[in-house]
Amino acid sequence: MKIQSFQFLVVLIFLSASCREPQLKDKYIEKPSALTEQAQIKTVAQADTLGPAIFTIEFKIKATGKDLKIFEDGFIPWVSVDNPKAQLDKMVDADKIILPFPAATVIVDYPLNLPANFDIKTSGEGFSRRQLIMEISKLYHQIYAVEENTATTKTIPMEKRKGLANRNETDGKYGVWGHDISDLDLTTIEVHKNSTGKITLTLEIDS
Repeated sequence: MKIQSFQFLVVLIFLSASCREPQLKDKYIEKPSALTEQAQIKTVAQADTLGPAIFTIEFKIKATGKDLKIFEDGFIPWVSVDNPKAQLDKMVDADKIILPFPAATVIVDYPLNLPANFDIKTSGEGFSRRQLIMEISKLYHQIYAVEENTATTKTIPMEKRKGLANRNETDGKYGVWGHDISDLDLTTIEVHKNSTGKITLTLEIDS
């Protein structure tokens, strides 16, 4: 009788332990926290910030005089960032609407250590090449002016530069390095559209 009671007790303990085992496993299974889920959502959102490139805008200036010997097809494939007004009368399709959106964000990252985003808007159907290069030129002039005003290390004047004539790196708001604004030319603009419909422009700047 004692042996049967002992066996019954062992079976009872075994069944009790078996019933608790799933609860113990559940307790120690690692589950994603709310913070982890938020981080994952943020990562996905950042990856979709720009969205895919939907088209590219090219800039061409009709070559004249000596430039015709260099550019055999008759077109210079860029426009000045510093002084685009001087080339607008020679720009191909300057007034054609080529960005059919009323607003866009421009990313300026060259030659900046600290890239910046700027919003541009138009009251019309969209932007023409003329409008885009004038807006971009204005942004660059603003950036260079702010950089000079906020920098401790100032730009060395051209006449005082030794060796290479490149602009020295300054430590202002944007950390401009390597090039004066007069060195910069805009060749193309890549237009991105993300899942929310936001339009972002990335610039191909040559120097």
